[in-house]
Amino acid sequence: MDGRSMETTDSELTTAAWLASRSQGPFPTDSVFLHAPSFAFQSPGGGENQLVQTGRGLEAMDVPVRLFSAWTDRIQQARTLHLFGMSREGLELAQAAKSRGVPVVLSPICWYEPRALWALEPNLRRKLAALGLWSIRRAVPRCPSWRRTLLHLADRILPNSNAEADQLARLFGVDRGRFTVVPNGVSPAFGWASPNVFREQVGNFDFILFVGRIEPRKNPLGLIRAARDLGLPLVVVGDAPPRFEDYERLCRREGGDRVVWLESRDHQDPLLISAYAAARVFALCSWFETPGLSALEAALAGAAVVVTPFGSTREYFGDHALYARPNRINEIAAALSKAWREGPSSGLAAHMASNYLWDQVARTTAEVYEQVAD
Repeated sequence: MDGRSMETTDSELTTAAWLASRSQGPFPTDSVFLHAPSFAFQSPGGGENQLVQTGRGLEAMDVPVRLFSAWTDRIQQARTLHLFGMSREGLELAQAAKSRGVPVVLSPICWYEPRALWALEPNLRRKLAALGLWSIRRAVPRCPSWRRTLLHLADRILPNSNAEADQLARLFGVDRGRFTVVPNGVSPAFGWASPNVFREQVGNFDFILFVGRIEPRKNPLGLIRAARDLGLPLVVVGDAPPRFEDYERLCRREGGDRVVWLESRDHQDPLLISAYAAARVFALCSWFETPGLSALEAALAGAAVVVTPFGSTREYFGDHALYARPNRINEIAAALSKAWREGPSSGLAAHMASNYLWDQVARTTAEVYEQVAD
């Protein structure tokens, strides 16, 4: 830790305050530098939260961390460079780190889903081009690209699931032995959550909950239509990223008065934590998830969970969740209806607590740092 006096403990800091405090000096010379693309926190989601919570967990173990600043930091001062997400910016920084003898760890946070490519590209030409590139990569994994260069440059790759590791190894020709699976995590605070704050500030009623970006990949529109067909109330927590404002307006129009809208909130916000505890069902029927941090949070809080089958969700939830494809409104509605009637799996919250808390994630990550340093 950097030893600075603070009015609140690190665990009480909001995400914004923690980010600000970890991008300022002074800092220990053996700090791990954490890096995300410069645009990442303009519209933060699960990947950004993964960085923040991993950093908090590492600090709790007395592993000093710092958010890399291109303006003030020198990469040779880092003990290790840990990249969150794949970007050209990250590749250039990794190349600089390697040239100065600094180990590079990469959390790719990615998934290549051909069904999503076809569904989400705006026109036929771009759909065909995207599928064509994916097919070439699948057939010829040695085909050069900046992503392949970055994956081969990293000393260790930390995918969120075995499924992600297998996919990256297959598509980019990476030795499977260079991967260490580090799952996404969840704060124990969600397991202690009470519905009271939500009921006092929003209302005392049963509802389906969605937490995430309001964008086509997350498919809140499909969820809104399915909940509307069932006549069930829905609470949506989130905002539209840039370029998706029209999509949000469409969602609001179709949701009408059956949807309660709440703006995006910090992951430590008491109202958000309480919303998970108050929800009867949580739904995240995206085009893919790896596996969706909000679904883990809802599961630990005790909600019944409906998620997409695309991505790594089955590896996390197994038989403890219901699955619905994003392009099947009837399938989403059927899963919602069953979850509403039957409630959560009896072992779901315990499964989350036993396998996916952030302190476990931090321990595995710290072990990787030691290995690459050796």
